[in-house]
Amino acid sequence: MPRLTINIAIATYDAIVLGCDSLSSQVEQAILPFRNGGGFARDADGNELIDATGHKVVSAAELRPYVTNVFGGAQKMFCLYEDEDTTVAAVTSGMATLCGVTIAGVANRFKKRNAGEGATFRTVQAVVEAFLAHVRQEWEAEVEYATAPEELRPYFPDLQFIVGGYGTDDATSKVFKLSVSALTFEEQFAWRSRSGTCFAGQSDFVERLLVGVDGRLADQINVTVGQLMASQAPAIVQAFTDQLRAAGGEIPDGFTFATPDSPVELPWWDSVARIDFGNLPAQYAVDLAELLVNLQSGMQRFASGVATVGGRTHIGVLKRGEKFVMLNEPKLVHNHTGYSHDL
Repeated sequence: MPRLTINIAIATYDAIVLGCDSLSSQVEQAILPFRNGGGFARDADGNELIDATGHKVVSAAELRPYVTNVFGGAQKMFCLYEDEDTTVAAVTSGMATLCGVTIAGVANRFKKRNAGEGATFRTVQAVVEAFLAHVRQEWEAEVEYATAPEELRPYFPDLQFIVGGYGTDDATSKVFKLSVSALTFEEQFAWRSRSGTCFAGQSDFVERLLVGVDGRLADQINVTVGQLMASQAPAIVQAFTDQLRAAGGEIPDGFTFATPDSPVELPWWDSVARIDFGNLPAQYAVDLAELLVNLQSGMQRFASGVATVGGRTHIGVLKRGEKFVMLNEPKLVHNHTGYSHDL
């Protein structure tokens, strides 16, 4: 059961605040060949391909995720490691279970195994490396990676984490993004202040608020502008040569002229929200994390289709020398206690 979710991490000089929603979505990969005029595979000449039985061939490039069911109450935030000096926690997006165990359960087994073996970690990165190796093993078993055909492996679902915390040997807080399918981790906020915010999962509205444009839209605009510029190049060259000839100039035989291939640099960063993340008090960071998660889940409520982000907003706080704490977490309740006939 994959998750389309929102994950947030905010790092200040004083704390790391994690945020996430609590919906878990059942998602299937599907191709709808009659939607948006695409889906059927074509040859180099643009002709639709036909298989040996006379049926049209669909294109794997048109695979899209489609939500078939949604559940609330998913646990996407958990502690990975704690001792007297090192505390590390994570939020997750992507797949919701591995080999019949929730991701929170996989993380809990990692934590208990290390406690049972007496394993200690003095840096956040050491926890990240050990946890990624642990989850990767479970992930490979889930997708049957060892026996899967090579051509299917790029289509395996991913499992992602934002991991943050404080290590005994770390001078500052540390935050990492992990991809299990790619087997990679990348440190966030590597600049001098070691503060900022990062997000994962379904974060288009969060990006629009903080950056001014979401990544998907920015990529589409960059591609469109690049294609437009490339399409205008022949007309520019033709206009230049026509004007040169009209002015009496001569163009030598065999002379060629090509417009320079200049990368498109659109001013997205001019719209970045000016927030002094480093100096935010811990309560302000909590309030901001709430705002960002609630923004993404709130917009989902009004979007067409099935909402894939929403439910209860979970907030966790990490501080050096303190245990990881999740704020105002509810307990399981039993409300429907039956019918009372007592007089």
